[in-house]
Amino acid sequence: MPVTLILARHGQTDLNIDERWQGRLDLPLNATGLAQAQQLALELPPGIHAIVASPMQRARQTAAPVAQRLGLPVAHDADFRERDFGVFEGLTEAEAAERFPELIARHAAYRWDEEPPGAESTRAVVDRVARGLQRLREAHEGSTVLLVSHGFVVRCLRHLIDGVPEADFFTAPRIPNGSFLTRTL
Repeated sequence: MPVTLILARHGQTDLNIDERWQGRLDLPLNATGLAQAQQLALELPPGIHAIVASPMQRARQTAAPVAQRLGLPVAHDADFRERDFGVFEGLTEAEAAERFPELIARHAAYRWDEEPPGAESTRAVVDRVARGLQRLREAHEGSTVLLVSHGFVVRCLRHLIDGVPEADFFTAPRIPNGSFLTRTL
């Protein structure tokens, strides 16, 4: 039996405003993000059977209004946490270019075969997300599951589910904070 997967990106944080690499920095939602989480809870389609979220604070806060509205618990799965961006975390692209011009020139954060120092590789994140997706499929066969996660994780899921090719992985449009898309597995 297929799984209907609703992929939601967490609400806005202060680092999202400036397009900073947020990665493993575990910041809360800002006022806009909290409002986005409330709106998400109202806009989701009916029939959700389970909620899974990254254990990071911004994902947990986004899932909370949905859980409250539906009376469902939230299961946290670390395989759906955001990518560690290493030395780029907390920086804008302009700030990273000042501090690490050679890495920015090589597009180190946007490659399959290289990553900023201290960061997870793209392949490692895709493999981690694939493990989580397989567990989710097995545990929720025939159900509709809301997965609240992060921008990079949604990229990974679109690669795994939709077949977005490696060449388009980093250029495919991102879903905005607090929004969702639905896929069938």
